[in-house]
Parts: sequence; C-alpha cells; structure tokens
Amino acid sequence: MRKSNGFTLIETVVAASLLMMIITSLIPATDLLMKERMVQQQKRSIVNELHSELQTYLWNGNHPPLPNESTKRIKGTEAIFSFTKEAQLIKGCVTWTNAQKRGDTSCLYGYPDQ
Repeated sequence: MRKSNGFTLIETVVAASLLMMIITSLIPATDLLMKERMVQQQKRSIVNELHSELQTYLWNGNHPPLPNESTKRIKGTEAIFSFTKEAQLIKGCVTWTNAQKRGDTSCLYGYPDQ
C-alpha cells in the first residue's frame, strides 16, 4: 500500500459536521445577546429620562400637581411616566414595551427640596 498524505472522505465529513454544529449553536446565542443588548440600551435611556423628569419634581416648585401621568417618546419607544407622593418621598415610575415586546417598569424615589 502506498503512503497517503491527504484527508479521507470520513475525516472531511466529520470536520464539516463539527463546523456546522458550532455554527448552528452560535447563531441563536448571538441573536439572543443582540436582543438583550437592545433591551438594556432602551432601559438605560428611559430610566435616565425618568431621572431627569423626577428632578423637576424634587428641585423646583414649578411642576404639575401630584399625582401626574404623561407620555413621552424616547428613541422610538413610547414611555408612560407617572409621579405620585408616598409619605415624604416622590415616586416616579415609567412603563414601556421593550425590544422583546414585553412590558417593563422601573421606579425611582426621591426626597423633595424643602
């Protein structure tokens, strides 16, 4: 028998199947990571806007009476802001539908300037 320096058909098929298994498991994981990244970016932007809105209730007296609810569009996402008074704190909450089409809510509290 002669000495062969090439790959056999079986070795090539096994290598190709391993490559396809790796690719088919990485594509869904990458898609999930991209969606979660978008959700976190949305949340950061919306909570940052909630913080800014809450500051008007905390620092100056020229704000609408509590409880108050308003709607605002932030980077293409409609967010509903609501502000209420709880004991000595002012509670600001925002509700929106995130990139994965699920409802999301975040709340912040603050002491008003006296």
